[in-house]
Amino acid sequence: MTSRSVRRLSAASLALLMLAGPAARAQYGMGGMGQPGGGMPNAPAGQQPKDEGPAQQAPEEAGQPSDLEPIGGYADQNRRRAQLFEVDGYFRLRTDYMHNFNLGQGYHDPTVSDSSQTPGVGLPPFPQPTDCPVPLAGTAAASGLAGGCGHKDISTATIRLRVEPTINVTDQVRVRSQIDVLDNTIMGSTPDNLASLGRPPTFSPQAPIPFLYTTQDPPEVGVNGYTSSIRAKRAWAEIDTEFGSLRFGRMPWHFGRGMSFNDGSCMDCDGGTTVDRLALLTELYGHQLTLALDYGAQGLTSNQQQLGRTSTDGMPIDLGQDDDVFEYMFAITKIDNPISLRERIDRGDVVLNYGLQLVYRSQQSSTAEATCATTSTATSQCNTENPPVEPVNALLFQPSLWAKLHYRALTVEFEGTTVLGKMDRGGLLLADTEGQDRVTFRQFGGVLASELHLFRDAFFVGFEVGGASGDQAENTNSYLNYRWKSVRQPTGDHSIRDFKFSPDYHVDSILFRHILGTVTNAIYLKPAISYWFDLQKSRQLGLSGSFIYSLAQVPVSTPGNELGYGLEMDLGLSYRNTAEGFYAGMTWGVLWPFGALNRPESIYTTSAADATAAQVLHGFLGVKF
Repeated sequence: MTSRSVRRLSAASLALLMLAGPAARAQYGMGGMGQPGGGMPNAPAGQQPKDEGPAQQAPEEAGQPSDLEPIGGYADQNRRRAQLFEVDGYFRLRTDYMHNFNLGQGYHDPTVSDSSQTPGVGLPPFPQPTDCPVPLAGTAAASGLAGGCGHKDISTATIRLRVEPTINVTDQVRVRSQIDVLDNTIMGSTPDNLASLGRPPTFSPQAPIPFLYTTQDPPEVGVNGYTSSIRAKRAWAEIDTEFGSLRFGRMPWHFGRGMSFNDGSCMDCDGGTTVDRLALLTELYGHQLTLALDYGAQGLTSNQQQLGRTSTDGMPIDLGQDDDVFEYMFAITKIDNPISLRERIDRGDVVLNYGLQLVYRSQQSSTAEATCATTSTATSQCNTENPPVEPVNALLFQPSLWAKLHYRALTVEFEGTTVLGKMDRGGLLLADTEGQDRVTFRQFGGVLASELHLFRDAFFVGFEVGGASGDQAENTNSYLNYRWKSVRQPTGDHSIRDFKFSPDYHVDSILFRHILGTVTNAIYLKPAISYWFDLQKSRQLGLSGSFIYSLAQVPVSTPGNELGYGLEMDLGLSYRNTAEGFYAGMTWGVLWPFGALNRPESIYTTSAADATAAQVLHGFLGVKF
């Protein structure tokens, strides 16, 4: 038996031991909180046991033997007769009017090249409007657009219906799921005139031009959209017992403030951390314990290879074990339930909630297809039916610490994490000629936030400082958003140090949320203030404001090779009716960029330009149910 099989048997044995271990009084839920587990029900209040007396003799039935066996139970006898089906979720509409997100910087003549610049260097930090197309190489327009053009505005509106149904099989067994309908679909993006997304796109006869569209069609992948109209994102089961709780399926993952692992549950969130997991939860001495096995990347499967089949029906198969990415997670947390927490705060107690999470990830080998883009991999290896497997021996360890202190009107919260690991073959992470070399991971991130609640929780004053480690690696021939660029380490640098916050951890409205995509290679300071006015019953009107001052952790990887990113101001107006589930808001943000976002002439030559201020007007309408 291999060591890998022994590890899997050990994990399975540990899971069975936790479920069959000594009984413990516990509370169960995804985070260790929720309703108590099952057990024998108590007698109804006020009902007294009957006094013992002589038993009444049963009437005799002709021909009935005295030793007749009782009738056995029938299938599903213990199931709840009235099945409960619960539905939660929301519907939202978001609008964004973005002004000068390219920071006044444009494209350069792609034919220009010298010792400090290669062809294509110098894309603006954010895409320009299509009213400013990339000019043809060598034309007069090409050399004149380094500072952008007269069109500076981009606007968009998106919708999403999120449905989160729960099927309560019994009081202790439930199946939960998350389904998004028209997920972040741009309003007006699927008119019936659009027949194909090819290059160039084709149009349908009933509406040969967009101006003559007659209706909006549902998005279909490869036809008129890049995502499906309905996206089933999560589905998992929860089973509670008196010994522990079992979770299995594709489920959300959240820890602490959500800096690194964020379930994306806020109404203004976009994605969230989703994991394929088998987890056991229990409670011991007031602490919630979680042990989980996560299935990450499985490598080549029968669906990918097809194995000569023309149909995808039937059960797919994982074709290898050594190329699988497995992850183990252990967490111990101390979280008071909301009622107990409120009572202790009102008494003036100092309340400390905290948690520790340990994540270990490993992969022994990877198929050559994973490194086909490197020059060190032969083209023939990429085209074989069963590409060769090469050892990578990758290990990664990520401990995370979270703590939240409550004292009267003050809360102080901290979350920090670090990523430590190694991989024998760096592949696409390293320079072309070094793809087979060893790479190490040394990353860290942290947040410290405080908030003061005044005037019966109507006035809030907060201060937050956070940061994520950076790296000297950069790609000047790309936009700055991490989703749109591929970055490789410079020659001789085999250490990956850039840590990225979860993109659903919102700090601001422009720099981190849109231009960079998340908090990475940065240190920021954020004072904030907000006040909620009570209108009537459950209706409230809120005003908020914040400043975010941000710096680069490694200046050499910024466009301007300088320290300061900029200063951003965000002002918000919000309305909420919690009784009816209606929410609305508007945020105006302004970013004044500093030297790190400039493009100095010594680096960019023909596309040099100083960054100018950007603005955004973000609108939100939502109904929560």
